[in-house]
Amino acid sequence: MARRDTAARRYAEAAFEIGRSERTLDTWERDLQRLADALADEELRSLVEHPAVPYAAKERVVRRVVSGVSPEAVNLVLLMVRRGRPRAIAEMTRHFASLVRRHRGVALAEIRTALPMEDAQRAAVTERLHELTGQEIEINEVVDESLIGGITVRIGDRLYDASVRNRLERLRARLTAV
Repeated sequence: MARRDTAARRYAEAAFEIGRSERTLDTWERDLQRLADALADEELRSLVEHPAVPYAAKERVVRRVVSGVSPEAVNLVLLMVRRGRPRAIAEMTRHFASLVRRHRGVALAEIRTALPMEDAQRAAVTERLHELTGQEIEINEVVDESLIGGITVRIGDRLYDASVRNRLERLRARLTAV
């Protein structure tokens, strides 16, 4: 697992540097996501990961499936397949997107709520997080019924927990400590 993460990070950083120097980060981001989405298909993924299938056949299928994608992005993915790292492609794409967000000054916030947020709530939370971090915020909203109520937000390694579950656990800890 660690080797796959390291490989994914190296490939993502290389693609990011190329995209940054050539000013094609948007194209790289779009194309790598399209490739990762295509490889998320069960049949295509099993074909690409199968060691008995010759590389030429894998290459032919991948090139046929993903039309309209830049040759550089396809070549990067095929390089990973050729070097025996097809399972690292999804992680490489996520790491690349993270590098692009950081480059643009955008923070990814995972917001967990017990119920789906309304548009006004989402806008208020996004604005408050922008004030806290000083960065533009991109949100990934997750409904987690175990929270009972309230909200938790994770930005990088920082966690903001204003959930009812957390408040009840703190109250229980104080009551049992007495």
